[in-house]
Amino acid sequence: MTNTGNLGLPLVQPSQAQKHITVNESLAKLDGLTQLILISISTGTPPLSASDGASYGVPIGGVNAWAGHDGEVAIYSNGGWVFSIPQTGWRAWIADHAYSALFDGSNWTQGALAQSPNGAKSGFSILEFDHVISAGSSNSTVVVIPPMRCFLAYREWS
Repeated sequence: MTNTGNLGLPLVQPSQAQKHITVNESLAKLDGLTQLILISISTGTPPLSASDGASYGVPIGGVNAWAGHDGEVAIYSNGGWVFSIPQTGWRAWIADHAYSALFDGSNWTQGALAQSPNGAKSGFSILEFDHVISAGSSNSTVVVIPPMRCFLAYREWS
């Protein structure tokens, strides 16, 4: 076994020279994947300038240093990119869209909290608006609440 099973971290081999290289690569991957924040999952071109630890989800059709790494997580480390294949159940914050996502084995799904083996998902999203409640048994809003949704109202009491 040369890599760990879940994160794909390289392992130090017996009698390996320059062990620090393997250890540093593992630490860089671990740093990029822990509390995963993907700067973007739609940008297919690596940025010209990136900070160490910056992580991106490579979309289909990634180019330049990301070519051939479609669907992988690209982590900038020590002047180059290291890649990791996301596993089903990983969670990430997608920074350019400001939402939390769950990796379902092929895609990052916005707001998903849980998913069944057949693809049914439960999720959470926020729809924020002000509404003055009027007298009567029903109220109309300008905002349309999507069908098949439950909602929680919050009122600030003064």
